[in-house]
Amino acid sequence: MNPKIKLFLAIAIVAYLISIFTILSFDGRNKIDAQRFPDKWKIVIQNNNNNNYNNNNNKNYKKTGNPFNKIDEVYYQNEKLNIKRSEQVRGAMKHAWEKYKEFSWGQDELRPLTKSHKEWFGLGLTIIDSLDTLKIMNLDKEYKEGRDWVANVLKQSKNTGMTVSVFETIIRVLGSHVTMYGLTNDEMYLEKAVEIGDLLLYAFPEDTKKPFPSSNIRLATHGKSYPGWTGGCVILSEVSTLFLEFNELSRISGDPKYKEYSDRVIDALSKMKTSIPGLFPVFVNQDANGFCGSFITIGGLGDSYYEYLLKMWIYTNGEDEIYRRLFVESADSIIEHLYKVSPKGDGYLSAMDHNSLTNIQEHLACFAGGMFALAAAANITQDDKKSAKYMEVGEMITKTCVKTYLTSPSGLAPESFRVDPNSGNISWNVHGTYSFYILRPETVESLFILYRLTGDIKYQEWSWKIFEAIEDVCRHENGYNGLKNVDDRKSLDDTQESFFMAETLKYLYLSFQPSSVIPLDKYIFNTEAHPILIPKK
Repeated sequence: MNPKIKLFLAIAIVAYLISIFTILSFDGRNKIDAQRFPDKWKIVIQNNNNNNYNNNNNKNYKKTGNPFNKIDEVYYQNEKLNIKRSEQVRGAMKHAWEKYKEFSWGQDELRPLTKSHKEWFGLGLTIIDSLDTLKIMNLDKEYKEGRDWVANVLKQSKNTGMTVSVFETIIRVLGSHVTMYGLTNDEMYLEKAVEIGDLLLYAFPEDTKKPFPSSNIRLATHGKSYPGWTGGCVILSEVSTLFLEFNELSRISGDPKYKEYSDRVIDALSKMKTSIPGLFPVFVNQDANGFCGSFITIGGLGDSYYEYLLKMWIYTNGEDEIYRRLFVESADSIIEHLYKVSPKGDGYLSAMDHNSLTNIQEHLACFAGGMFALAAAANITQDDKKSAKYMEVGEMITKTCVKTYLTSPSGLAPESFRVDPNSGNISWNVHGTYSFYILRPETVESLFILYRLTGDIKYQEWSWKIFEAIEDVCRHENGYNGLKNVDDRKSLDDTQESFFMAETLKYLYLSFQPSSVIPLDKYIFNTEAHPILIPKK
C-alpha cells in the first residue's frame, strides 16, 4: 500500500477514536461529572481590566486559591452547551423587554394579559430595574433605550400622587443607579443616585432618638408614614436594607452623610437585646427600645437584615467587625433554632412565633441557601468546621427549594410550603401557606452562587429545569405571567414583575456564563440582584 495512504488512514483512525472518546465522556444531555476535578483546581480567568464585568472570550485561566470561583474548568469543558443556554435566557430577557416596551413603556410594570400596566411607583420601575441585566447581556439596543429614558425622561421628584416604599426605592432605584455607575462610570447615574439618595433622607425622623427610616414616603412632598397594620412599628428587613446602597453612595459621591445615616441604623440594632441571640422579631419599635411581637422569620419582613450583615462584611473587605459579629451570632442561632431536617432528609427554615415553630418556609427564604454558602466561602466565621456546616446547610436548604419546583405539577414553586415534622411530607394549599408563583428569583439566586462556589454542575441543571418550566408555563406572546396556583398551569396572573428581569433572568443567565462575568470576588449583589463593586483595599 502507498505509504501516503497508510499515513492518511492512521490519522483518520486516531481522529475517529478521539471523537468516540469525547462522545463517551458526556451523557445524553452533554453534561460532565464536575466531581472528577479535585478541589485544589481552583481556577479563575485572568482579567487585565479589573472593572471588566463581561469578558467571556478569555480562556487563559490559571489555577488559583480564589474561594469564590470553582467553575472555569467545568465551564469550558461544557462551553457550547453553556453558550447555547445563556443565549436562550438572553432571548427571554429580550422578549420580556420588547413586550414591556410595546404595552407599558415608561410605566412601572407590564400586565401581559390585558396589555396594560401596573403603576405603584410612577418611576418606570421596570426600566430602572432592568438596566444592569441588559448591560451584562450585551443587549446594546435595549440598554440604550433604557439609558436614554432614565437620562431624559425620569423625574424622581415629580409629584405622582403616590406614596412609595422606602425599602423598595432603595433596593430597586438607588441600587440600580449605584450599580450602573460602577459598571459604566457614566456620571448621569451618579447624579441620579445622589438625587434619589437625598430624597430618601427625608424618610428619617428629625428626632435622632429614632434611628430608623419610615416605611413610606412621598418623594415630591417628603411626607413620610408608617403602615397601620404594624401598629406604627418599623419592619426589620426594611430599615436594615440600606447598608450597601448608602455606603456605596457615600463612597462614589464623596459625601459621608449617607453612610452616617446607615451607621445610625446598624448601631441601634447592634444594641438591641433579643430573647434568642441574633434572632430579631420582624417588628421593631421606632425608637429601637424593643420589639412589637415575637414573630421571627428568615423570609419576608426579616430576610435581608441577615443577608446584608454578611454582604456588608464582604463589601468592607472584612474590616468592619460589627457586621461579622452580628452575622455569625445570627447564623448560628438560625441553624440552632430555625433550621430543621425533616424525616425525609429535607433541610428547611421554619418561622417561629411565641417560641413555637410553624414548620412553614417561604420561597423568599430560599435566598438563605446562597447566603450560607457565601458565608462559608468568605470564611466569615474564621472556623473551618463551622464554615463546613454553613456550606452543608446552604446546600440542604437549596435542595429543598428546588424540590418544591420539581414536585409541583407546573414545575414552578409555591410562595410558601409546610413540612410535616412527623411524616416529612411537603405540602402547600394548606393553612398558612400560599400556592401562587410570581416569577421569584431566590432559588435560582442560590443555585447560581452554589455553582460558582462549588463547580458542581447539578446546580446548573436545576437552574435549567426551572428556566424550562418558566418558558413552558409563564411565557406568552405578550410577556411573562406568574401563576395564581402552581397546581394549575392555566391559572395565569397578570403581572410581569420587574424583579423577574432584574433578578430571575440575570441569575439564570450568569449561571451559564464564565466567572469573568460579574466575578463574586469583585461584586456583591444587593437584595434586588444589582451587583455593587466591592471597593479595593
